[in-house]
Amino acid sequence: MKCSGWTAAIIALASAGGAAAKSWPTPAAGDSASGGPEVLFTFDDGPNPKTTPLVLDALARHHVRAVFFMVGEMAENPSPRVRAVIARVLREGHVIATHTMKHHDLCRVSEAAAARDLDDGKAAVEAAAGVPTAWFRVPFGARCARLERLLEDRGLAHFHWDLDPQEWKHGDAARAVRYVTGELGRAHGRNVLLMHDIKRATVVALPQILDWIEAENARREKAHKRPIRIVGAPALAIERLPRGLAAWLGDATAGARALPGAIARVLP
Repeated sequence: MKCSGWTAAIIALASAGGAAAKSWPTPAAGDSASGGPEVLFTFDDGPNPKTTPLVLDALARHHVRAVFFMVGEMAENPSPRVRAVIARVLREGHVIATHTMKHHDLCRVSEAAAARDLDDGKAAVEAAAGVPTAWFRVPFGARCARLERLLEDRGLAHFHWDLDPQEWKHGDAARAVRYVTGELGRAHGRNVLLMHDIKRATVVALPQILDWIEAENARREKAHKRPIRIVGAPALAIERLPRGLAAWLGDATAGARALPGAIARVLP
């Protein structure tokens, strides 16, 4: 799956707003576009041919498009099963982003090693997916002046998170569900949720979280309260395009109704 120069330009424009930032923004993906509670689903550390398909199944049942921050050494695995997972992520309209090559703490290794982990990871993920990538997440959310300079030199910005159930650490799906639903239940703005598609706890917790959102929104509708809006990754990319460009692209793709699908097909 290859991208044209026009596609690469869209990707660069969609990420341009964050590329110059030198700190991790809060909220991680900006203010709520709906005026109510919102959540963007993001997944780190894959792809894993055993667990990532189960995460994709849960997302597909609820028509959710997420961001997958892939580790280079995971993505470059030549296994046909890994190739199939990456192809499915793209086919189902999710966004592929990068998460370094070996998932090192970039503030604790040497500058040369940090630079190599950044560059090799991006190259490996892009080679495996066959598309360029625009979004990037620092392992562990590490932050230091040297890392900020390395990111700035590469036109990258760390895509942080607001909610971390830490299922990667404790492995307790029920605990993760309680944390996420509790936070979303009292949320007012936009939240980026961090989970890990290589973890069994994520596989178990994710369907329960999505079911809870659906049930909670039904309750909110009856109570005339704002629903919890799930922000699709392609919609976020469109939101970040420079003012006026989304409308122009809408005309170029046979109307605004076709735009989200068009962007989903060409984004990494």
